[in-house]
Amino acid sequence: MLNPKTVALIGATQREDSIGRTVMENLLLSDKRKIYPVNPGRKSILDIECYPDITSIPEKIDLGIVVTPANTVPDVVKAVEKLELKD
Repeated sequence: MLNPKTVALIGATQREDSIGRTVMENLLLSDKRKIYPVNPGRKSILDIECYPDITSIPEKIDLGIVVTPANTVPDVVKAVEKLELKD
């Protein structure tokens, strides 16, 4: 968790002054990790390919960061549980 090689940012966005963008910008400050933005409404965010959901990411994720509205978190957790079952 302290030094992940791959990070999924669920709720990434380009919208100014949003938590999703701030976290994305901070993650991009390090070139030591691969960032996977997740947002079903976007093809890319800050010129990085975006995925519609965490299960669409083609690589094993070391760390997932959720920056979505509270009512969507249970669905995110269910999607992550599906990933765990695949491993």
